[in-house]
Amino acid sequence: MIAMRISSREFCQMPKENLRGKVVVFPTDTVYGIGALLDDPDGIAKIYRIKHRDEQKPLAILVGEIEAIYPFVREIGPEAKRIMEEYWPGELTLIFEKASDLPGSLTLNLPTIGFRMPDSEIALAILRRFGPLATTSINLSGQEPLNSIAEIEAQFGDQIDYLITDQVTLSKTSSTVIDVTKKPFRILRQGNIKIKV
Repeated sequence: MIAMRISSREFCQMPKENLRGKVVVFPTDTVYGIGALLDDPDGIAKIYRIKHRDEQKPLAILVGEIEAIYPFVREIGPEAKRIMEEYWPGELTLIFEKASDLPGSLTLNLPTIGFRMPDSEIALAILRRFGPLATTSINLSGQEPLNSIAEIEAQFGDQIDYLITDQVTLSKTSSTVIDVTKKPFRILRQGNIKIKV
């Protein structure tokens, strides 16, 4: 099956159930991402198959508002909260301790979970419509992210379900990743956002 090319506006008018068991490729502020519903193990498994991704490597979760992460994390300290309020939406992923009642399947039994709120009206509209999405860049694992519709269709067009076709400008730099479970915080990947920790 060839991916359905669709605008973000049309996509956001679809019932949520249309995404169950499926994946969507959409632009963020950094790169194109591939996402699935957070409570959809079939959709998430499809991301791993498409990317040939190590099944021990967890996906990040994109959210449409800060409050969306509260049920998933153990705590948000004052410094982490300040960073979120200053840099979200933006090119920043934060790693938290997961909530104790969170299913192990969501984090591959790791004690942590990562979140980002992208600075993209397209991505935010999708996230606010469908809820948090388990997401990663669209590429084969270990290769550079694909940042054009033509490249994505050429490599993955027969494997993905929905492809958002809005015209966008991307930074093409992966987000900064900070582990806020450590004291002091630890930078795991440096992107465009630079924070002293």
